[in-house]
This record gives sequence, C-alpha cells and structure tokens, in this order.
Amino acid sequence: MFMFHLRWKKKTVICKPWAIFLIAMLLVGGCSSVTEPVPVSGPASPAPVAASDQPAKPSSSCLTVMSEGSELTPDPAIVCGRLENGFGYLLMENQHPQDRVSIHLYVRAGSLNETDAQQGLAHFLEHMLFNGSTHFPPGELVRYFQSIGMQFGNDANAHTGFDETVYDIVLPTGDKESLQKGLLVMQDYAMGALLLEEEIKRESGVILAEMRARDSAAYRTLTASLQFEFPNFLVSRRLPIGKADIVRNADRPLLKDFYDTWYRPDNMVLVMVGDFELPVAQALVEDGFKAFTPRAPKATPPDLGTIDHQGLKVFYHHEPETGGTTVSIETVRPYQQRPDDLSQRRQEVIAEMADRIVQNRLDTLQKKPDTPYTDAAVGSGVYLNQIRYAEITADASAQNWQRTATILEMELRRARRFGFTELELQRVKKELLNMLDNSVKEAPTRNSTQLARGIIRQLAKGRVIQSPLQEKTQLVPMIESVSVDDLHQAFLDNWPDDHRLVVVTGDVNLKKNASQSPTAQIRNTFLLAAATPVHPSKLETMATFPYLPIPDDKGEIVSREVMEDLGITCVRFANGIRLNLKPTDFKTNEVLANLIFGPGQSQEPANRPGLSLLAETTINESGLGAMNTNQLERALAGTSTSLDFSVMDSYFNYFAKSVSSEMELLFQLFYAHLMDPGFRDDAMQLTRERLRQNYQTMSRSIEGMMRIEGLRFLAAGDTRFGIPNAQDLQAIDLNDIRNWVAPFLASAPLELSIVGDFDPDQVIELARRYLGALPDRKGQSDASRIDLPHLPVGTTHHIDVNTKIANAMVVVAWPTADFWDIRRTRRLSVLADIFSERLRVRIREKLGASYSPYAFNQGSRAYEGYGTLQAHVNVAPDQINTVLAEVEAIAKDLAQHGVNDDERLRALDPILTSIKEYRQTNGYWLNSVMTGSGRAAEQYAWAKSMVSDYGAITRQEISELAATYLSGERAVLIIEPKNDKVSASIATVEATNSPKKGTP
Repeated sequence: MFMFHLRWKKKTVICKPWAIFLIAMLLVGGCSSVTEPVPVSGPASPAPVAASDQPAKPSSSCLTVMSEGSELTPDPAIVCGRLENGFGYLLMENQHPQDRVSIHLYVRAGSLNETDAQQGLAHFLEHMLFNGSTHFPPGELVRYFQSIGMQFGNDANAHTGFDETVYDIVLPTGDKESLQKGLLVMQDYAMGALLLEEEIKRESGVILAEMRARDSAAYRTLTASLQFEFPNFLVSRRLPIGKADIVRNADRPLLKDFYDTWYRPDNMVLVMVGDFELPVAQALVEDGFKAFTPRAPKATPPDLGTIDHQGLKVFYHHEPETGGTTVSIETVRPYQQRPDDLSQRRQEVIAEMADRIVQNRLDTLQKKPDTPYTDAAVGSGVYLNQIRYAEITADASAQNWQRTATILEMELRRARRFGFTELELQRVKKELLNMLDNSVKEAPTRNSTQLARGIIRQLAKGRVIQSPLQEKTQLVPMIESVSVDDLHQAFLDNWPDDHRLVVVTGDVNLKKNASQSPTAQIRNTFLLAAATPVHPSKLETMATFPYLPIPDDKGEIVSREVMEDLGITCVRFANGIRLNLKPTDFKTNEVLANLIFGPGQSQEPANRPGLSLLAETTINESGLGAMNTNQLERALAGTSTSLDFSVMDSYFNYFAKSVSSEMELLFQLFYAHLMDPGFRDDAMQLTRERLRQNYQTMSRSIEGMMRIEGLRFLAAGDTRFGIPNAQDLQAIDLNDIRNWVAPFLASAPLELSIVGDFDPDQVIELARRYLGALPDRKGQSDASRIDLPHLPVGTTHHIDVNTKIANAMVVVAWPTADFWDIRRTRRLSVLADIFSERLRVRIREKLGASYSPYAFNQGSRAYEGYGTLQAHVNVAPDQINTVLAEVEAIAKDLAQHGVNDDERLRALDPILTSIKEYRQTNGYWLNSVMTGSGRAAEQYAWAKSMVSDYGAITRQEISELAATYLSGERAVLIIEPKNDKVSASIATVEATNSPKKGTP
C-alpha cells in the first residue's frame, strides 16, 4: 500500500535499493534560494495520496485513467477525464499552500522504450524540452519561469525513469491567466519540441557532465548487480542515463523519432493539484490538448525479456571505493499485473506487516554489542509492475561479511519456519491503525505538490487513487482481522523455495589471500548458515512508558507576553525556562517542537574534534537511562511522537514531532530525556563504526572530500568544520560525550518552542508540570572557546581523491560577513542567486561543461564575522582551468559593473513566491522565528520585515555588495582525482590568476 510504504516510523526497505538509488540519481534538480537560513530539525513526512472524505460515487472516467476494471471507487474530489485523442487528466482542488498550483505531465515512456541505438534518448529528450519549443525559443523558458516567480529546479523540473518521464511545474498563482501560461508550457512539452541541432550538440555536453556527476561506486555496483539479477530482462540494459557514445552523437532525427513515437496523447496524463477553480481548469485543459494528434503510428511495447531464477545463485562485486560491505539475500520473480482490488490490497498489507515484524527483529539485534552489521532492512513488493521481489540486506565492515550473511539467512529462515508471535502482531497493528487515523486527520491540509506526485506514483502502479478516509474504511477491518497465520503465509509467499540470490558487494576483497573463488566463499557461507539450527524468536516483554513519576508540583509563571501580530505567546517560568508557542492551522494534526540548551558545536573542545558528531548519534542510539531504544520503541508502539537529539552550531537541540492528541506524551518524553538521559557504550560503538564506514565511502569521492576536508579548508583548518577521521573518533570515549553534554542537560537554561495544531492553554499547563517545576536553570552556559574560523583568502588548496571517476570540483569562495545584519544577509542571498544564474548560463548553457553549477552565501550565526559566498562547479578534470577562469570572470564583472534590473527581478520574484509558501509552514516559524528567540529577540522583527524588506531590495544595493565582497581576495579549492598531468596544469593557472595581497 502506497501510504504504508512511505510512512513507516523507522526505515524499511520499500522497494529494491537499486530502484530507490536510480530514482534519486535521475532527478534533475535545481539549486534553491535560501530566504532565511534555518537549522535542520528533521525530515518532513510525505503526505498520503488523495483528497476528499465525502461519500464517493463510482467514476468510470476516473477508472479509465487509473486502473480500468477495478472494483474500487476513486476519490470523488478528483475530477478525471479522457479526451477523444486519448489524453487523460486528473484535477483536484487543494488550498495548501495558498494560491500555488502543482502541474505535472506524466508520460508513460522511459528508458525501457528505447531501442539499442537510442540508449539515453528518453533522458536526453527530457533535457531538450527545456531548450526550445513552439512558444519558447532556446534560452527563454527558464527566463520565463523566473519572470512569473518560479525557480528553475524547485518549481520547474523533470525526471526520467525506466518506464516514465515526468515534467513538473509549480505555479505561483492559480488564476486563469496563470493556468493558461502553465498549460502552454505543458502543451509545448507534449507537442512542440523544436529539437534544434545546435541545441542538441550543446546539451550533449551537459548530459555527459551529468554522467560524470552521477558516476560513483554505488552506480557501478548498481549496474553490475542488475546484470546479475536480470541477465535476460531489459532493465539491466536500459539505465536511463544512457550510453555516452549515443548521447555524444545524438542528432535531431534520432531524438525526433523517439519523441514522435512515444509522446502521444494516449500515452500521457496531466495531473494538476492546487488552489484553482475546477471548471476553469478543466475547460483550459480540454481546450489546450484537444487538438493534440499523434505524430507517428502507435508503437509496439518493448519486449522486456524474461526472469527465471532457480536454485542458489551467488554474486560478488568488489568496489574498494565504498566504505563497507553490503550483504543481501533476494528473490526476484516475474509479476503479472492485475486490476487494483480489495483482495490485492489485503495481500499487500499483510505482507508489509510481516516484513515490519522482521524489521523490528533486525533492529533489536542491531543494538546488541556483538551484532556484526550496522544497518539492516527487509522488504518486498512489486517494481515496474513486472517484477516481484523480496530482500533482506545489511551493511557491515568487510571483516564481518560472513557473520552478517549468517545472521540474515538465519533470521529469514526463523521467520519462514516459526512465523510470528501475537505480541509482535499487536505492535504492528497499533502502528498501522495509528497511521491510518493520522492520515485522515491530516487530509485537509496536505501539500499540493506532494499530493500530485503521489497521484503520479499511483498512476504508474495502476492503482485507484482514494482518499485517506476511503483507505481507512477499507483497511481497518482487514488489519484488525489479520492473524499470525495470515502473516506467516504471506511471508512464505514472498519467499518461495525455488531460488535464492545471495549478493555480496563493497570493499571486501574476497580474492585476496583466498584458496577459494569469491563465489565459492559466498556459497559455502550461505550453505553453512543454512545448516545451522534456528529456534523460535524470543518473546520480548512490552516495556511501560512513562516510567518516571509524574511531577506533583507546578512551576510558577513570572511573565506572559503575547505578540498578536505574529500569533506568538512567550511564557517565562520562575526557574528560568522559556516557552514559545504559536498555534497554527498550516497542517492539521502536526505539532513540531525544539527544546534547546547549552552552546552546541561552537564550544566543542579543541582537543576532541568530532565530539559533536559522535555525541549526536550516540545519544540518539542510547535511548533513556532506564530504557534502551528497543524498549522505548516497543513502549511507544502505536504513537506518533518522536525525539531526535542534534548538535547545532550554537546550541544542543531535541527536535520533536508529534500530533495533537499526544501533547502529554511529548512532555513526558522531554522530561525523561532531561531527567534520565541515556549514554550507552554499545550505542557509541555502533555509531563509531557507521561513521567509519561513511568516512571511508566519502573519502573516495569528490563530493565526500568536500565535506571532509573542503569545509575545513574554507574555515582555515578549524576542526569544528568538516568530518573527522577514524583516529579522531577513536580517541573519544563515552565519558567525553557524557562530561560534555550532561552538565548542560542538567542545569543549562532551557528554551522550548512549539508550533502547530495544539491547544495553547493545555500546553502551558503541561509545561508548568513537566518543566516549570524543574530545579532552577537561570545559570549561564559555560562558553570557553573564543577562537573563530576565517576564510584563508589568497590561497589555493588541492585535494587529491583516490577514485576512478573522472570528475573534479572547483570551489571559489569570497569572505562576506556573519548572519546577524539581516538586511545585508538577505541582499547577499539575492547576489548569490544572481551569481548562480550567471553560472548556469555561462558554464552549463554556453560551455556545456557542468551539469549543475551553483553559488550561495552562508553567514554564520555562531561565529562572529564569519561568512562566505561560494561558487561550486563539478567539472571534468581537463576543464578545471576553463571553469575557474569563467567563475572569476563572473565575479569580476559583478564587482565592476554590478547587476541589472532584469536579473534582479528574475532572482527576487521567485524568492518572494517561495517566501509566501515558506511562511505557511510550521517549520519556518519554529526554526527561523521562535527557536533561539530568547537569545536573539530580533528574530521576531525579522519575521515582520521579511516580505517587505526582500521586496525593497534594489539593484544598487546588490551591486554595492558585489563591489564590496567580490573585488577582494578569495580562496580557491580544487578537488580532483589523482592525476599528475591535471595537477601540473593547475599550477600554471595559480601563477597567472591568483590575486596578489592588497588587491582592492
């Protein structure tokens, strides 16, 4: 079930990992403008699909667009239609965010539709539709998007997959004129591509740059694994990125043939969700696409081949550039799609419940000191409507691959032989029923773009799109009636006896000093594990939370301030605790909170680099003093409240996400973490090994070394920046973590900010009981470090990366200023956006040298005076000199001649549009306005001035900042593969281009 796949509280494999990786890899992203930098507080949960909760009537037109022949009733809030030419559409009104409209053109064609001679053309064509069409000459479409307040990348984008290509537009308004303009773009995508030869040649360079940017050890592992899993199935030979030679030599006839063949009206569906009038939108869609006629005869769908695995098959792929080893046991079978119905949905729900129980078992094992793996997951399902899979997989160090393989085989066999317990079943039932209930409560305020994308995912699966209430009504009786026997049978169905695929990939070298071949070693390990007896899973007792006594006393309120214009209430307690509250209706049933204290990473001890990173993850894995994370998760089964500890630059933070009915549980969790924090050595060991693996992986990639060493260089070697190595982390023990964090946790002043759908009077009373009665916390946090980072201007730093990938990165950085002059910070963000646009035009569009160059300004909140404006360009090593010269030429031109009004407006209009949406989110008010306001009251004034101040930014102000900050010395960072020839050529550039000291 779609909703369950996306909304498990813990990680669960939701489809083949290679599929997830590929989807992420192929998204054509853009760089967003940061309007007001905010701390990262936690991932947002994707909204479930569908809309209205009104009684539904069958819609035959909707079913012809969705899953024809299904017995299910579609969501009545969705207006569906199919034109005489076969073009389909689904329209749905939704007012969140206000005014915005999300439009998507779903084309049922991807890389699987290519011939051998067309490999990469589906993706190439996606690029070309931004480079010239009937109503938008080359270079004009992005300018058009910007002119109406849209950001290329955020509001206008596309992606290509195996069996689909999707074009996305998010309009800033939903009036008739705006809809007409948006639909005109979609019409051009569908039937107006120019495919000019000169644009094809230029864009081929961009795609080749994208190939370099996407290449990685993970990608190499993916391609090799697909060939093993699908030797006779087209998926293994049709990766959407394509073949370099075909892309390099593509011409108009080749692209036009694919376009005409597959971009047909009967192969497309338009999905539009947002704040518009349905009758107006429906008329515009039908009028705009009714004249769309096929340009070529209907093609025969490709023959995808066969999947036929029997017996035990093993696969080994060595990738030294990964930081660990992955072990997987899989089944892969052909699947025959059928109409969506209740029987199928029941089977899916039961299978997922069984998987979830096995996932819980793997998670429990993972926390034990002697467990060899660092992460594990299990999952099953259908991919591309053709492949039925099941997989159990784990990550481990190279030396632990055999022990990991043994555990996976035994846990798989344990579940198959003995099934599941009633206690395990009840836990999963609670979780599913709670999610269904929350989905219904949250339905009125779901995000339009998330809804639209969810609809497309359902269309791709041939699913009937239903409202949360419809899903709940159907699924609750199914879930309540499920027995352990049902679960056992579903698990057995997912794991038939006829075959097993055992896969070992990563940095383990099975050829080194081995008397057996790698495949023989894997086979023997699996067979030895299979011969080891297994026993029923041990019963886990259900822990009870809360376990601390509820405080008897209530704290005294010493002041209460209401800011009517912001809708914020600030309450101060006699013990020094500050409570900030903002009830909102942005998202029903959502409550977000930050509890901050202490100094954060800025006060990390100089002799303990990496303490912040290790402390953060160790504390999250430790649970509470009296309850480890496994016990706590079992106790909280069926609830929706969670806490995550993080170390920010200026403070420690517990970020919480909850729902309206669980406010007391939220405070009980805060109280328990304050009064009985957990610091566990096994959690630290697990964390250290995960970080070691991540470090090893990152150290073999350009982007990873930017995070490890590049960030530290840009801070002149300050150890609070970048990522420490394994030796630094090994020097940290549990007492270091406890001695650093625990004193602040016990006595530092607390500030709790809560935003969302809650009763403020109830929350104030809960705060009085659980926080207001704590011992006095008026003392100041100890802040002993006074050293500050700075940009090492006038220097060029090289980082050599031990990688096979022919990709490099050029970073040029200029010193700016810290965050606290908000007018300056805002104007610097606009300057960075203009810099980004010039990078896009000159380096991507004209040179075709980089896929996604970008610039940004980052002013520090924690370090006085520290800020940088940075330009980042991924590029081929032999083009480093050219790109570096282009970046510096852009900076020089901005410094000497400033900006013009056209580019000022094209940068500002999308920012103003995004601000309007941004302010309709709980995350903005929590992170940018309320959190830390006790330390920086000016944040309230910033919220009031945000729209007007951005709107008042002038060309002269931006030009003056460019002259001030881009005319002086800068720092250059070059990250490249180990290559003496390239390094020698860079030395020449440094000698001729590096500015001298004293340059104005």
